[in-house]
Amino acid sequence: MKLSVEKRSGVLLHPTSLPGGHGIGDLGPESYKFIDHLSDMGQSLWQVLPLGPTDQFNSPYSSISTFAGNHLLISLDLLVEANLLNASAIKTKPSFNSNRVNFKDVIAYKAPLLKQVSKDFNTKASADMKSRFKDFKENNSYWLDMYSLFCAKKEANQHRPWTRWKKNNLDLKEYIDEVMVLQFLFHDQWQSLHNYCKAKGVQVIGDMPIYVDHDSSDVYSNRHLFNLDDNGKMIYQSGAPPCDFQKNGQLWGTPVYNWDKHQEEQYKWWIQRFKKLFEMVDIIRLDHFIGYAKFYRILANNKTAVNGEWIKGPGTNFFDTILGSIKTFNVIVEDLGDTTQDVVELRDKYSFPGMKVFQFEADSIQHSKDCDSNTFFCTGTHDNNTIMGWFKSLPKQSSDHNKLSQNSLLKFFNCDMKNIHWKIINYSLMKSSRYVVIPMQDLFAEDSRARFNLPGTLSNHNWSWRMKPNQLTASIKNNFADLTKNIRN
Repeated sequence: MKLSVEKRSGVLLHPTSLPGGHGIGDLGPESYKFIDHLSDMGQSLWQVLPLGPTDQFNSPYSSISTFAGNHLLISLDLLVEANLLNASAIKTKPSFNSNRVNFKDVIAYKAPLLKQVSKDFNTKASADMKSRFKDFKENNSYWLDMYSLFCAKKEANQHRPWTRWKKNNLDLKEYIDEVMVLQFLFHDQWQSLHNYCKAKGVQVIGDMPIYVDHDSSDVYSNRHLFNLDDNGKMIYQSGAPPCDFQKNGQLWGTPVYNWDKHQEEQYKWWIQRFKKLFEMVDIIRLDHFIGYAKFYRILANNKTAVNGEWIKGPGTNFFDTILGSIKTFNVIVEDLGDTTQDVVELRDKYSFPGMKVFQFEADSIQHSKDCDSNTFFCTGTHDNNTIMGWFKSLPKQSSDHNKLSQNSLLKFFNCDMKNIHWKIINYSLMKSSRYVVIPMQDLFAEDSRARFNLPGTLSNHNWSWRMKPNQLTASIKNNFADLTKNIRN
């Protein structure tokens, strides 16, 4: 098999899923240990989900800012090392579940500690850290100032949506300062971790959702860039049309863009958005790429997506302008689903790598051709079942209606159920695709209970899976390393 020298492989693991003693994965010692593991296994990619502050449903794809970082990822251990937090403050803590993130408990535990750190920052921070904080505020003022004000006003208004705020003329300096300190600490810790990734030869794949939440700093601060009425309420919302799986379509509840206004401003907000994320990651995954070619909008008061309509997106004008401002534009596009010719043409015009998912292609595995080298291949995404959960959901025997079955896959790979996940991982690695990424759960052969997200549901299990301490054994590491060597030789 002829492979490009650029071929890279790695693991999908959101930072919240890392082990650690504070109820949630963070940017501390366990994250550095994980990068060491990647390096040991010969991996050079770490894929993460959006890193922004999440809303009440804890979804990384539902954030109050596309620029800010999730302060729950701030490492308390690193704060102790920096003398910003007393070690005694984290000795007594709740008995957290090491297999799941209980976000409510984590917030109750970490929020008061982080608030105290922000209050003590000026007296406890080193001169060097204060200098970095000053630089951070200056370099990020274009989003940080409004985000901090937004958070302060939200706090003053009992966290109600900004369209229902009553109190606006308050002295919010203390809370604004707190938000700025926490954002600095997140970005400072992330930058150190990202630098460690670079030193280990690991590139980070970040994620950019196409839409932003209505109740976000982005919309509050840039209302003219979205389809809103004079009261700030959505005129249209985003979504997807009816299909075989969802007869009423999907309502996503996020505002659609006023693309004419974005074009008038030469996509300034988008350029800032891309530049900011490229400061933090090496490759960006563009979620819902179809939305740049065309987007589906539904009147905001509709209860289903049945009466929505397709509208032409910004297309080549958008990417020509963005590429004129950002020279190194390393992206992967999520072009899954019913991809029409206009989407394919937009992707191919700029030679953006598209995505292939084993679970979506397995039914034609016996006849499938090797994929194009300019492709991102994975066993599953954050929205898929785990590979073992998916395998166990298949019928045991093939039928006239369903030729794909457990037995047909076992026969194709000439293996038993114990090794099927390794065979599928190896099959994925051997594809000619430029990038191959395996979700961490698939390396562990975890079943459906380890699924990271079930789309369309608000289950407490969504986004909460964590790898257990020491779950990544020497045997698993050696297996993955050996398989990866095969694609390098």
